[in-house]
Amino acid sequence: PGVQIDVAGPVGKTMLLPSDPNADVIMVATGTGIAPFRGFMHRLFMEETVARHMFGGTAWVVLGVPTTGGLLYQEEFDAMLSNASVGSGTLKIDYAISREMTNKIDGGKLYVQHVIAQNAREFFDRLDGGASVYFCGLKGMMPPILETLEKVASENGLDWSAKLKEWKANHQWHVEVY
Repeated sequence: PGVQIDVAGPVGKTMLLPSDPNADVIMVATGTGIAPFRGFMHRLFMEETVARHMFGGTAWVVLGVPTTGGLLYQEEFDAMLSNASVGSGTLKIDYAISREMTNKIDGGKLYVQHVIAQNAREFFDRLDGGASVYFCGLKGMMPPILETLEKVASENGLDWSAKLKEWKANHQWHVEVY
C-alpha cells in the first residue's frame, strides 16, 4: 500500500485489433507465429467481451506448418469455429500443411503464399474493403508472400507498390516476423 509503480502499455502496436468492430481481420501465420492470433480469436470468439459481442466482420486465418503434428491449438480453434457459427462475426481457417498438402498452382507443396494466391481476389477485395492483415512467423515467410502479392497485382493491372503503400498508410498492413 502506498507504493507507486509505473505501468506502460500497450506495447507492440503492430498486433492490435482494428478499432472498427465490423472490419475484417486477415491473419497469416507460420508455426508459432499463430500465438498472437490465438489471442485475437479468443477475444473475438471465446471470451465474454465487448469485442466478441460487437465483432461483425470476418476473421480469416491462414496457418502454415510442415506437418499436421505442428498444428497448435487445434481443439481451441475447433471450439472457436463452433462459437463463430452462433455469433455475429465469422471465422474462416485455411491450413497450409506443406509436407502433406499440394497447391493448385504448380502441384508442389502448399505454403501460406499459395493459399493467398489461390484466394487472391478475396484477399485483395477484403483489404480494399477496409480489412486489416497481420503477418506473424519466421521472417522467411515474407519474401515469397510479397512476391506472390506483387505477381497477383500485376496480373490484375494493379500497381503493387502503390497498393502496398495505400494499405500501410491506412494502417491495414501489420508485420511481426522474427
